[in-house]
Amino acid sequence: MSLIIYGDIHGCYDEFISLRKKINPQKQDIEICVGDVITKGESSIKVLRYLQKHNIKSVLGNHEDKILRYLQHQKSDKKNPMILDEDEQELVNNLNQSDIEFLKSMPLFMQFNRITILHGGVLNHFDLNNLTKRGKQQVLRLRYMDKDGNFLAYGKENEYSKFWSETYNGDQGFIVYGHQWFSEVKKDKYSVGIDTGCVYGNKLSAIKFTDTKNIKYKIYSISCNS
Repeated sequence: MSLIIYGDIHGCYDEFISLRKKINPQKQDIEICVGDVITKGESSIKVLRYLQKHNIKSVLGNHEDKILRYLQHQKSDKKNPMILDEDEQELVNNLNQSDIEFLKSMPLFMQFNRITILHGGVLNHFDLNNLTKRGKQQVLRLRYMDKDGNFLAYGKENEYSKFWSETYNGDQGFIVYGHQWFSEVKKDKYSVGIDTGCVYGNKLSAIKFTDTKNIKYKIYSISCNS
């Protein structure tokens, strides 16, 4: 049995299908996405329905989190404080109850032996099983830290900032993550970043673990069709 993890799909349905075909998962294999399976690309609903049909799970990404928070606010009589762009609004308009339940079912992280799957990243003092509300939001959004190892909001990084995975100590397992896209898969001592920016015209990548205890894996990628 293998563990197969897909990078940020962002509605790139055709590339996802091609990549999955290239990997050729077997019935007993476990397939997981690192989040952000929706928005930006043109086929978010198709991706969502395909994942459900083929029992492919996903951890929560910041884009799924935004949609869920928007839907939660919609239940209130007050004006929704969250603003969606055109793409996100179209997605919301086309979600059925099954899609919403699927989004709600996405956990913040998943673990298989020594492998931890999450969307953004962790700071070294984080305990994934004991996070504050703020800590959970940072796990979804973490990219860079300041020189003291604190979370930096997107766009606040400078020449002194460090990417979280480069100083991560391995306490929360060997982490497979997405969120920040790189032209090539980013390999560090205790982590692998597999968002390779398909929705931006680069490629879609996945990682296949044949051994989740000894961390043996192979990378698969497919070029973007745009």
